[in-house]
Amino acid sequence: MAGDTPDDKTAPKDAADGVTEVQVLEYLKAHPKLLLNNPKLLSDIAPDRRFDSETVVDMQRFVVQRLRRQVDELKASSEHLVTTTRSNMSILEKTHDCALAVLEAEDFLALGRLLTEEIPLFLGVDAAAIGIEVNPQNNGLPAGADAALRLLTPGTVDMLIGSSEPNRLRTKADGGTALYGAAEGLVVSDALVRLEPNGAMPLGLFAVGSRDEGYFSDGQGTELLGFLAEVVRYAVARWWIEK
Repeated sequence: MAGDTPDDKTAPKDAADGVTEVQVLEYLKAHPKLLLNNPKLLSDIAPDRRFDSETVVDMQRFVVQRLRRQVDELKASSEHLVTTTRSNMSILEKTHDCALAVLEAEDFLALGRLLTEEIPLFLGVDAAAIGIEVNPQNNGLPAGADAALRLLTPGTVDMLIGSSEPNRLRTKADGGTALYGAAEGLVVSDALVRLEPNGAMPLGLFAVGSRDEGYFSDGQGTELLGFLAEVVRYAVARWWIEK
């Protein structure tokens, strides 16, 4: 009877009726963010079961494992980058503090105190020193300079650093130059920076040393240490002229 069945026009129809797999794939390609914007949809349609047959490989499991590894690696890389950046900023700040302290020093006596007390503390090392090549026969050091400067015989800088090198990082220091004074026996690894002659100031070097073997090694950056050495060179040359 006509009243016993619903009108065909009002009967619900299957929305997927007549839609082919090709059409679905084409739609997904045309809308690549569909699954990204609807993550729950992916979990609803993804099979959540184990294959009983040993001849079937569950590729979904391998894909998920690979994605998890990539996420873990990315997280580790991000944490390493943040840690490295913070460490570099700390070193930069400490180097600037050392440079300001050197510029504020009034004489060789004040510089000597910085070398023995503050600069090693700022830079996290065990010793710091300035060596100047002066002929021991005439001892051309300005008055009071021996409070901050180590007297080196001519040729010592080239022997320690090299005739054409601006600096040298020694994993294991050779010693034997009395560069660090009372701390000479303590220093095992050090960094040496050439101080080119400046006005009346002769050739010299700026050095920082550590008790830990391998604390300094080839490949480490020397830009900040070179900057600090230039500040030291300026200060020493200024007082040399004023002697």
